[in-house]
Amino acid sequence: MAKVDLHVHSKYSEHPSEWFLQRIGAKESYIDPEFVYKTAKEKGMNFVTLTDHNRIDGAILLKQKYDDVFISMEATTYFPENNCKIHLLVYDINENQYNEISRLRSNIYDLREYVKAQKIVSSLAHATFSINGKLTLEYLEKLMLMFDTFEGVNGARNKMNNNVWMNVLKHLSPEKIEDLYKKYRIEPMSDTPWIKNFTGGSDDHAGFFIGQTYTVAEGKDYKEYLSNVFNKKSYGDGRHNDYQSLAFSIYKIAYDFSKTKSDKVSQTILSYVNELIFERKNLTFTDKIKMLLFKSRKKKNDKIKELLIELSESIFTKENQPIEKRLEIIYEKLATVSDEMFKNIFISIQNDISKGNVLKLVNRITSSFAGVFLSIPFISTFKLLFQDRELLNQLLDKYVGKRSNRPKRILWFTDTIDDLNGVSMTLKTIASIAHSKEMDLTIVTALTEDMNTKKLPPNVIGLPIFHSFEVPHYEELKIYLPSLLKSLKQIYLLDPDEIYISTPITIGLLGLLAGKLLNVKVKGVYHTDFTMQTRNIVKDDAIVNLIEFLTKWFYSQMDEIKVPTKEYINILEERGFDKNKMSVFRRGIDNKIFAPVINADNQIEKDLDLKDGINLLYAGRVSEDKNIDFLISVYKKVREKHKKINLIIAGDGPYLKLLKERHKKDDRIIFVGNVKRDKLPIYYSASDLFVFPSITDTFGMVVLEAQTTGLPALVSNIGGPKEIVIDGKTGFIAIANNFKDWENKLEHIVKLIQDNPDIYFQIKKEARRNCIENYDWDRVLKDIMEE
Repeated sequence: MAKVDLHVHSKYSEHPSEWFLQRIGAKESYIDPEFVYKTAKEKGMNFVTLTDHNRIDGAILLKQKYDDVFISMEATTYFPENNCKIHLLVYDINENQYNEISRLRSNIYDLREYVKAQKIVSSLAHATFSINGKLTLEYLEKLMLMFDTFEGVNGARNKMNNNVWMNVLKHLSPEKIEDLYKKYRIEPMSDTPWIKNFTGGSDDHAGFFIGQTYTVAEGKDYKEYLSNVFNKKSYGDGRHNDYQSLAFSIYKIAYDFSKTKSDKVSQTILSYVNELIFERKNLTFTDKIKMLLFKSRKKKNDKIKELLIELSESIFTKENQPIEKRLEIIYEKLATVSDEMFKNIFISIQNDISKGNVLKLVNRITSSFAGVFLSIPFISTFKLLFQDRELLNQLLDKYVGKRSNRPKRILWFTDTIDDLNGVSMTLKTIASIAHSKEMDLTIVTALTEDMNTKKLPPNVIGLPIFHSFEVPHYEELKIYLPSLLKSLKQIYLLDPDEIYISTPITIGLLGLLAGKLLNVKVKGVYHTDFTMQTRNIVKDDAIVNLIEFLTKWFYSQMDEIKVPTKEYINILEERGFDKNKMSVFRRGIDNKIFAPVINADNQIEKDLDLKDGINLLYAGRVSEDKNIDFLISVYKKVREKHKKINLIIAGDGPYLKLLKERHKKDDRIIFVGNVKRDKLPIYYSASDLFVFPSITDTFGMVVLEAQTTGLPALVSNIGGPKEIVIDGKTGFIAIANNFKDWENKLEHIVKLIQDNPDIYFQIKKEARRNCIENYDWDRVLKDIMEE
């Protein structure tokens, strides 16, 4: 069997399709044809060709020198209907054929007829790659009729693109071809157009992967070899690409381009590292002297220069390793350099903000472009490899019947996982149930060394973090900045089918970016109303409006917005969110954990040294936005008539210290601080009423927990909690911030407990029944995984 790289480029390919190269004005390749030939032979290719875009100059030069070379090219052609651009590889052509192909290639129908009449060996290159954004399912179906040989393994495309296309073509049948003919009236290429043939080629432009993707067919000489390709007796083999390798190929082309602009290479450590990566083979004595000079010039605490020196040294220690392994090492080092750049800039920005230095702030932001520029090729190639995912899904749905042999894979991004809030509790529960049921769902977050990861389910993973800072007014909360390049690599390897995002902060933003780059559906879960929380805490309209603007922008980028309650869908619609994107994100509850606890009142009375009487309980975050001051005022007013009432406030937060100081002389207001989740059922069971006056909660997980434990609840008529409570049956709903209504409702419940215990116990029973019937995590997760 003979092997040939049937798709490879040289410096005669001039017009790049990749936008980064277009922007800097570079050609598509700077590789000498002679280098291509020698490398291909070193890699075991039996014969050699060049497939430069619309040119054969390089192939002719090689043909004049070597007998095992044949002349080929990659012809850019177009569907006249909408100018959709297609690349057709044509092999072993002469100059007359080249001239005629050049004349006809503006119309793919004319070109196909000429290739068919001349019996020119051809292969349709990377068919599912929309070169100019105009490729649709219709044009792919036309190509199925027009050609019989397709590039099955393109070394510049990823495995998904290559395998989906081959899978679709292998599912063709005479009946399907007949249906396509009736639809488009295009004569097929052969008498058996449902039988397709495949080729392979590296599609190399940078000189990295020549001969590592190839076409296999019988042939003692290239004429016999190409005859077998023509007669559908070949197949593609070798490496597929990934965004990392593709980005380095672009870096290499950009570096080659930079050398054409000046004979004198800039003597910076970065330019020297580029030279080491892309050119130098051995570490000379001069190199060693240069490296010592770079080290000696390094300023104290100059972390970036230190990292660049490590990068250049690692290149030499790994120089005998395969190119992909070397690029892997280089990628990790460049990612660390990029992180350090961003970290320095961010720390400086924080300092400038604290000092109010606006001019320096603008300069810092501008200087951060260096770190962005370092990341651009990787982000660009990430997007490039996955831009046609939806088109691939359409193909699979129509011709194969299913998109994947594996179950749906979900990545769920969150900035909070180990905090005592509803989001963290919800996501840990989801992770635990998904893991126990072997669902392919992974929570992606920030995990620090001080987090007890043993308590987290194994399907919770942490992204690499390079910096963190505290949030004003929420000092116990931290914002984590994830490494862009290292995180993208981790997400790329996880290969999700769908992304969920629970927080619109840094981890959430990264999840949004990943979803856009991978071209998968992104669903945002609106857990927290940051706008309303900010309004109640900061009371600065400018900041509140900014938070609302940013939050609205974030969720506008989602394919779907999952909102905990119908009530909050209506609230968000009034604030300008797209109702067509919104649907209810149903919740569940473990009713075995949240169940009535026998003798709980005895435990709490002993632990808290409670006075005798009715126990009101608030549980949750202790912050100004939760309306706790209002609750305490109502409670004190009712206590004027009903002396034996305790108010237990369970939870931690930025407002706890001030509240404790303010009410330290009131022995019936008990602040218990943070309560572990497994202890909460004891508090719920020992209480007589759950009071939750917040109007900023989108759901109110603690309300659901209390109700499931059999505790009646009194909540506001604004926000999500009111949908958990059935007014008059499982609890009561009072007008938000209406002192008199809250006072009347609370007094009514106190009298009910004292005078009508049968009715009260019926409410407790109904509260638990309602939650068990309507809040089932198993059903919620099944819906998520099967949507």
